[in-house]
Amino acid sequence: MAIKLIKTYSPNENATRLKQQEQDAQTIEDALNKQSSDLDTHENAKIAHSASQISYEGTNVDTAITALNKYVDNLVIEASKGDSNAEVVAARTNYDGTTDTSLKNRLDRYAQKTDNGQLFPLTTSTGLAKRQITSGDLNDITDAGVYYCDFSSAGTWNILNAPVQSSGFLEVIPFPWSNSGALQRYIPYRGSTTTQIQVTYFRNYGVGSKVWGLWATTADKTQTDAAIAAITSQKINVSTTSISDATSSGNDYPIGSTIQQITSGTATGFPYNYGILHTIKYSNTRMSQQFYSTGGDINSQGSWGRYWHTNTGWTQWYSLYGNNSWCNVSVTNEQTLTQSFTQKVKFDRVISDSHTQFNTANNRFIAKVRGMYMVGAGLYINRKKQYNNVELNLYRNGTRFKVIHQNRQDPYNAATDEFNQGHYASGVTVPLEVGDYLELFIFVGAGQDLTITANSGWYNYFDIYRIGDIPMGI
Repeated sequence: MAIKLIKTYSPNENATRLKQQEQDAQTIEDALNKQSSDLDTHENAKIAHSASQISYEGTNVDTAITALNKYVDNLVIEASKGDSNAEVVAARTNYDGTTDTSLKNRLDRYAQKTDNGQLFPLTTSTGLAKRQITSGDLNDITDAGVYYCDFSSAGTWNILNAPVQSSGFLEVIPFPWSNSGALQRYIPYRGSTTTQIQVTYFRNYGVGSKVWGLWATTADKTQTDAAIAAITSQKINVSTTSISDATSSGNDYPIGSTIQQITSGTATGFPYNYGILHTIKYSNTRMSQQFYSTGGDINSQGSWGRYWHTNTGWTQWYSLYGNNSWCNVSVTNEQTLTQSFTQKVKFDRVISDSHTQFNTANNRFIAKVRGMYMVGAGLYINRKKQYNNVELNLYRNGTRFKVIHQNRQDPYNAATDEFNQGHYASGVTVPLEVGDYLELFIFVGAGQDLTITANSGWYNYFDIYRIGDIPMGI
């Protein structure tokens, strides 16, 4: 390798001269590093020189070995002048018609192949499976080879830990660093090309964990191709056209699953103005829809479902989840109750109201969400110890819906006139359509001096909570 240095530096001590010196130093360093690398490569190379490059007693190794081979060839050819000479020469000829330079060369070549071959059999000497297995445990098979698993002569399956009870080939490949770890591969025998699937099962034996892993399997091509072919545009349909009318006939929908977006702000017949419609159709008589609201306020969160009937059309929408509604109110002032009169309880304090549904001006809950509601009520009343007859009544749309509590008794001790008592009720269910309203009324019998206290919401309350949609038939 030629090394070319600058040698003629700038006459002045400047940046140019310094740069020239740095370049020369780098050139020398690179040359020395390459020389060291080449030397290492040469020392570690299996073939550093060819035989013709190595001198040997006035000649080279290639010439000497060639001469020796010719000498050996002459020995073979001239070994006998009898009939055996032709036999020795013929032994140097290979099955493909080529001829080795000597019989020794041929024997050496075959010995090398034999030494590098398998030292243990994977099959029988005739190439068949190593042995047939009709009983026992596949967990115990770790010797390399190909086996055939089969039913017993009585037709029973007596092999443990096989992936399937089906005749097939078991291939065992041990780990290269351990005689305990192995890979097992099981291929069931396929007796028919049309009625049976074809898969391969495999598992490993972990050397560290000392346990067989679970059998895994490959996918059958016939089944996979059939599954892919079965996926068509009739199965999953995503419509880019928004729907605006919920009364569209179910007969017009394609078979399968259809996803649509409703026309925002102008769609009619849906639970809310923003949402996604999911239609599932098996046939014109087997069909349902689910509406998912995408609105951002509390009034439009949830999902609704409905069904299609070819004779009667669509059912109404039924709430599936979300769209919760609740209200909790109490009192701030005492309320003196009139004897022999049914009067409305004046709840004038709103503690929580999800949809602003309670009107304190008329003490009325007005439903903004259709559904089945659970109602609970509690009153703490001051009264004199005297005859007592009190009823709490839940009114719907101005008419008594249910009596939710009644207490009727006489005082047992006339020495004092104090007789305070709490009236509580809960667990009343009532279906409400949008616009229906609820009120709480109390009846007080004659001869009673009663006052609803101004106690807090722990004692005086009117709780209304939506628990779901109104079931069909109610």
